[in-house]
Amino acid sequence: MSKGSQPRPEQLDTVAELTTRLAEQAMAEMMSRRPISEETVRSLADGVLILDENAHPIPRLALDVLMRIHRERASGSLPPNPDAGSLPAPETEADERSEVLSAGHKVLRLFRSFRPRSGR
Repeated sequence: MSKGSQPRPEQLDTVAELTTRLAEQAMAEMMSRRPISEETVRSLADGVLILDENAHPIPRLALDVLMRIHRERASGSLPPNPDAGSLPAPETEADERSEVLSAGHKVLRLFRSFRPRSGR
């Protein structure tokens, strides 16, 4: 999908299906107390953002898994991830304190926080 063109509905359906599969994989890893790779988290967040930016329904499981990852990282209860490297932690304080932003904007900011910062 190029930046200048709109994706076709079948492409968005494929993104939704792949996002659901990633969410299922992440949930299985969480249940077995294995670390979830940063690549999986970023890919899951990217899939949700693509769907949101194109007004396509977002799989509920994907939202649930990302919110759970966010909560567990914020509380420190997620097992350490050996391949996390120097990626920044999700930006939680600004999202939690900001009552001006709508819930949708908070969720989008959360998902964007999973993406690596520029320069990487």
